[in-house]
Amino acid sequence: MITVNKKIGSGRVSFTPSFYKRAYLNYKNGAHRELIAMMKESQTDSQVIGCLQGRKAGFMKDIQFSPFDQENSKDVERAEFYQSIFKRIKVRSLFKAIMEARYFKYKVIDFEWEVIDGLQVPVSFKAFDQKYFRYDTDGDGKLKIDQGKKLEEFPPETLVLETDEMPVMLPVLRDYILKEFGLEAWASFLETFGEGIIIGYYPPGSDPTIKQQLDDAVNSIASSSRGTAPKGTDISIVESNRTTGDHEKFKDSADAGIAISILGHANAVKQSAGMNVGENMAPFKPQEQISVDDLYFIDEAIDQLIQIIHDRNFGDQRYPSAVTAKPDPMSKKERRENLKTAFEFGFPIHAEDVRKLGVRVDAEEEPRTKQDPFTYNV
Repeated sequence: MITVNKKIGSGRVSFTPSFYKRAYLNYKNGAHRELIAMMKESQTDSQVIGCLQGRKAGFMKDIQFSPFDQENSKDVERAEFYQSIFKRIKVRSLFKAIMEARYFKYKVIDFEWEVIDGLQVPVSFKAFDQKYFRYDTDGDGKLKIDQGKKLEEFPPETLVLETDEMPVMLPVLRDYILKEFGLEAWASFLETFGEGIIIGYYPPGSDPTIKQQLDDAVNSIASSSRGTAPKGTDISIVESNRTTGDHEKFKDSADAGIAISILGHANAVKQSAGMNVGENMAPFKPQEQISVDDLYFIDEAIDQLIQIIHDRNFGDQRYPSAVTAKPDPMSKKERRENLKTAFEFGFPIHAEDVRKLGVRVDAEEEPRTKQDPFTYNV
């Protein structure tokens, strides 16, 4: 298992416009540590974590392994071997670790190996924080282990996952900052302009003594609601319009942005009003195409791991493929109507197609075709 420099930290982050701009500029130039630390901090927000939990539910599916050649008994046997491996590993935790590459740009996962029945098998894994790694911007540009004064290459058995797309948590961070730290600015605004405004009036040509006495009177009234003023002056209290703005709409807009970035829709805001996160997770269900895309990303990551295992044990490049259970892109109603239409046109209906409607059909059942009413069996 790789060794990282434990002295390396995420660095102190500050949620200010200037710090965010600097961290984002560094991020675009290949230094990701500060911005990723800010992204992770945003997960303390209830809306963010609720949406992430909903998204995780969309990719927690079963996984199977397809042989390199379905007709080759050795390939089939090896696919079964990989199925047994992933029963030993905590697959749900592995899926979550893999998805961090989509959330934060990259993820590094390393494994403990044992020899079982003469084969080298991963029996556990450790997912490392992103802070221990950085891109070699002065060299080949690859992600490497940051040892402080030098960068180290990854050993071949380490699973290094990266995404070329915008990390999921990058737009989430922007809305989180607007929501949480915009609130502070809003509170400061109300503290200043939500109170009555006290204005003192003095006659034209008043000497400085009168002006100073009036200033003292205004300050006294502002601090204790009582005071005195020189005769011939006037003090007016103007009430502020307290509907100058609506921070709740500002907050809802940020929450909607967070939900759209993570789930692909804003139902987590529109349909969960008045509910605590966790009471009803239906609005936090991700769009189906997002879940499918996540599952394909996981398939590719597991395929990468399969190649590592396979090369250590077999070396023939006859890699099986990982296949997670994807949602059926066709609803049961659509499938039923399509089968009915195909049947009416005389096409054979196979048992597997009927099983997808939730109907139990014998595996040996022959395909059914619509009979011509003018044809009689003798």
